[in-house]
Amino acid sequence: MTTTTNRLSTRLAAGALVAGIALLGAPAYAESMSAGDPADATASLYDIRKVSANHQDTKLVVEVKVTDLLLESDGGPASMSLFIDTDRSQAGPELRLGTGLQTGTDYQLVRMKNWRAVGEPLTCGHKVKLVADKDTVRFRVNAGCLGSPDELRVGVKMVDLWDGSHPVRDWFKGVRHWTRWLDRG
Repeated sequence: MTTTTNRLSTRLAAGALVAGIALLGAPAYAESMSAGDPADATASLYDIRKVSANHQDTKLVVEVKVTDLLLESDGGPASMSLFIDTDRSQAGPELRLGTGLQTGTDYQLVRMKNWRAVGEPLTCGHKVKLVADKDTVRFRVNAGCLGSPDELRVGVKMVDLWDGSHPVRDWFKGVRHWTRWLDRG
């Protein structure tokens, strides 16, 4: 082989490699959003301050930052609900993942219809984690629980019953407000 033939072969191989990589395409990334919420429930330590959502191929991850997440309290109970809307043609959410906001409380995922729970709690993969040092509640729901929708949106509600005669309710951005629709990544 001559030097010119060697160079031509090397260039052709390099060109084929670059073309092959280009055909693979860019990796898909989960669509995410993050938005702040004003201090509108100041009578509660659990005032929602920020919601971040990440709609991945395999799961939905939502983090809710509150003013001060206390894992133990002498006050009344407080809870948080993550509402998940996966169907534009149906009014309201299809799922709700609810949790208490103190150590030892349980959480459950339920189907919803017309803003009401229907059926028994679901056993598919989901998890809630209270992260006190970051004042954050982390929700995770596996794609199988969601029905693997191409897009979804979420809403968040907190209820603090420290003073049962005056419960504090805080919705992210307003009553039954939703994030924008997030494509699956």
